[in-house]
This record gives sequence, structure tokens and C-alpha cells, in this order.
Amino acid sequence: MKQPDFAKLRVRDLELLREIATVRSLTAIADSRGLTQPALSRALHDIEAALGTQVFSRDRAARLEPTPLGHLILSRVELMLAEADGLRGELLAFEEGRGTHLRLGVIPFVSNQLMREILRELTTGPYAMSISTYEASTDQLVSALRRQELDAVLGRITVDGATSELHQEKLFTQSASVLVNASSALARSKALKLEDLHRYEWVLPPQASPTRLAFAQLFVARGATPPSARIETTSARLIHTAISGDIAVLGLLPLDIAMELETWGGVKAVDLPAPFKMPPVGLITLAKRQRLPAGRILRDVVRGVLARSVAYR
Repeated sequence: MKQPDFAKLRVRDLELLREIATVRSLTAIADSRGLTQPALSRALHDIEAALGTQVFSRDRAARLEPTPLGHLILSRVELMLAEADGLRGELLAFEEGRGTHLRLGVIPFVSNQLMREILRELTTGPYAMSISTYEASTDQLVSALRRQELDAVLGRITVDGATSELHQEKLFTQSASVLVNASSALARSKALKLEDLHRYEWVLPPQASPTRLAFAQLFVARGATPPSARIETTSARLIHTAISGDIAVLGLLPLDIAMELETWGGVKAVDLPAPFKMPPVGLITLAKRQRLPAGRILRDVVRGVLARSVAYR
């Protein structure tokens, strides 16, 4: 393998590698670009020379196949092009007078009131940011963060986050509650017992999620059987649908979210028989990107909104 000379590489060279990996035919790419096949072959040869290795095997005449090292290079190319696309978006946003662009992942269990204040402050006033938001479970959002498809995540602080790759800042904790059908006997009962809860049908977060693991530990620590899930979801809307429609009997939710769902009708929040705090919600970023302007703005805004909110003091 020759010594690479990355200074000779341009973004359009990386884009060509990605296109070849997709199409696998220099002839087809040359036709679409209005070039000759020999000219495109020379361009690929120059790129491989700059990288110091062969990215595509020439063993098959019909289709180009990545070499073993080529697969590694192409995976890095995707990350570099994602960075370049993010930079283009930020520059375009500034040119249009909209401030920087933020790609934000949020778990469903951040209250509507809190998100309303955060989004209002980010998109108006001095920041005037544009925002793409994505809602999913913490593990799904962190996976997207690692692929650099997101700039930041508002999610559950995780043990996995102890790795140096991620930077996590605790923001707030939430007390847990049980959501029941408003017409059920459980809505009127004041005697829920921890050791009896496993007998009911539950809507719970996915089994490997931070909340589900902590919830199971609550029962194990007291010698009780943890409940199993009839339905697994992190969607507040689906939890409301299941419990208000008698598909499941009980659901585990942060108290602030459960109280929001009460206003939708058909459900009621009741206390757990034992004190239980949900795993803390935090701001999660890639460690190498935590000092970028968009991340600093988000951090300042979220902390400011929390400081003004009585519910999270």
C-alpha cells in the first residue's frame, strides 16, 4: 500500500467513489455524466493513487466490486460526505438569514410544553435556527447520532454512553407513574401492590431500553416479579391508544407525560406502589462535535428553559 496523499482529494472525488459503489459500472456513469469511459477510468485511477490503494477490483468486467480495503474506505467516504452535506446546509441557512441548521433527535417522553419552549427559542430571536426533528427511542437516536445523521439527541442517559465517543450531560429526571384506563377499577383503587403488578397486561418500553432495565431492577430489588409487556413502544400516542382502548391495562410513563395524556381523555395517571425515577434525560452529542456552535446554542437554550420551568426544578 502506497502512502496516501489526501491533499489531492476533493469532495467531488468522494462523490464519484460513492456513485461507483452504487452503480458499479464506469460506462453507465460516464454516459450519465456526458464523459468518455477512459476519462472516468483515469479519474478513478487518480483517486486511488491519492488514497494509496485500489478501492475497486477490476477482476470482473461487468461490475466493479469494492476490495476489502475499499469497503472500509467507502464507509469513511459516507461519513465525510455526511459532514460535507451538513456544512452545505449550515452555509445555505446563513445565506438565507435563518441562522444555523440543527438536526435534533428527541425521545417521545419529553413533554410537549418543554419542547414547545425549546423550539420557540431556537427558531426565533437572536438564534433564528432552522431545525429538523426526529422522534425515536434513545438507542435508535444514538445510532443515528453515531452515523452523523443527527447533531444532538435529547434522550435517556445510558451506560453505553460512558464510552469516550459520546458526550452526555444530565438535564433532568422524571418521576414515574402508571397509566390506566379511566373507566377501570384500577383508576379508583388506592391499593396497587408492587408484587401484583406482573399479573396485569402492560405497555412498556423495549426490553433493552434504559427505562425498562431500571424498571425491572425496581422489582428485583424488592423480591418481586417484573411485569412483562403485551405491547412494547416508546410512542406516547400508541400508549394512550392501547390503554384507552382496553388493549392493555397498564402503562409506564413519566408523570409529566401521563398528565398530558390525561387531557386527551380515556386514561388516568396513578402512583406506582414504590418510588421510581425514570433514567435521567440528557443532552447527548458526539464528543468530537460537542463544541460546535449549534450544540452550544442548544445546550444554553435547553438549560435556560429548564431553569424557568417550575416542573423541572
